[in-house]
Amino acid sequence: MRIMCWVIVPVGISQFILSLFTYLIPEFLCVLLSFSLLITLVLLLIVASCLGFIVWRKASRLWMVPALVCLAFILCEFFLVSSMAQHISDPIFERHLSEYSKVVDGLRSGTISCATPCVGERGVIEATIRPAHVRDIWAVRCDDGGLLVLFRVDTDVPLLHEGYLFKGYGERSNCNTGREMPERRLYVRHITGSWYRFSDQPGF
Repeated sequence: MRIMCWVIVPVGISQFILSLFTYLIPEFLCVLLSFSLLITLVLLLIVASCLGFIVWRKASRLWMVPALVCLAFILCEFFLVSSMAQHISDPIFERHLSEYSKVVDGLRSGTISCATPCVGERGVIEATIRPAHVRDIWAVRCDDGGLLVLFRVDTDVPLLHEGYLFKGYGERSNCNTGREMPERRLYVRHITGSWYRFSDQPGF
């Protein structure tokens, strides 16, 4: 039973840390390792439950502890990691907000322009300087003079699209229809002011 605990705890802590990193800095290797360790925890939960009921129950009143510890780590993955990552990533973004705001101000002043006309539809921005860890920037010029600017995070995770969104337009603007957004379904979460975080995965 003690050996099982010594196996579960390092695996659980490693999975928790890697899962946290997948929310903060999405990297394919971290995602793969985190998922593998989560599967390992599920298997350990099954083994610990069976051994506890069949073997350990006869020798100790604490026979359920390994399984409960394993279950606690699994529940942390689904109910704790996401909220913790948000409380860490949002302040980090706010510390770099000036870098993002410079792009928005450049679009407003005309010093930064779209590679193609971005009036009413998305167009990529020709910006020589981008905020750190940003792959590309897209923008939409709205009919009320407002702007929608989309900063896609640079990540090597397949099929993951996420980043930050600036919504600087009115409720009656043509940019409020959602047609200028990517075709994929996006989860959008407010951060501060007119800034939002978007992802096609929940919890980011």
